[in-house]
Amino acid sequence: MTLEVLRQRHPDENSRAYSYWALRRNIMILRLEPGAILNEAELGEQLGMSRTPIREALILLGNEGLVDILPQRGSKVSRISLSHVKEGYFMRRVLEEAIIKELAGTLSPEQMEKIKENIDLQEEALSGSPGKINDVFFELDDEMHRLLYEFSHRARIWDSVHGLCSHYDRIRYLDTRINVENQMMILEQHRELYYYLMMGIPGNVDLELFYTDHLGRWLDDFRNTYTAYQEYFCD
Repeated sequence: MTLEVLRQRHPDENSRAYSYWALRRNIMILRLEPGAILNEAELGEQLGMSRTPIREALILLGNEGLVDILPQRGSKVSRISLSHVKEGYFMRRVLEEAIIKELAGTLSPEQMEKIKENIDLQEEALSGSPGKINDVFFELDDEMHRLLYEFSHRARIWDSVHGLCSHYDRIRYLDTRINVENQMMILEQHRELYYYLMMGIPGNVDLELFYTDHLGRWLDDFRNTYTAYQEYFCD
């Protein structure tokens, strides 16, 4: 169980926050696979810290449903709950469609520039690894959607949504393992969304249909994903 750690701890970041970030990221990109036993001592050694902040981070991840805390037996990465996936998909589809309708055509040039910079970085990430799943793209994708909540003055809602949608995000990652080209399709939809946010939603665009497809692309090939990774799922 070797963690992938892409950055060092920030000067103002405590050990618990850093270990939470590192463990959560490795769970989300399935470096720590569903069902994997989590050894606090081993994780602490890899991250260069004691077991205490690791244990605290695991408790936080347990609250998000990403880790199962087993009394007297340690912890393990939770399997992907299909009921949690459905809840997360529903929540984001309903909330974000409403947010986009509210924001479309109203954002400031500065806000539009932040979204454009993010989309440019998405394109750069994918061009650097053609035909391969790109983890940086997923992080930029998350950041772009977070901006929508921030610009609509709903940053606290994003914090809640981000935690509640962790099982949904993992199944999207799995889908991209099988269908790498989906990342390019998602990028193209982000470009399209950018223009809706800039000028408003054209009268001939069914935003509900567009956004259902954008967030639900993983459904198109769910059977193959489930068959290939059945041991990752529960319920």
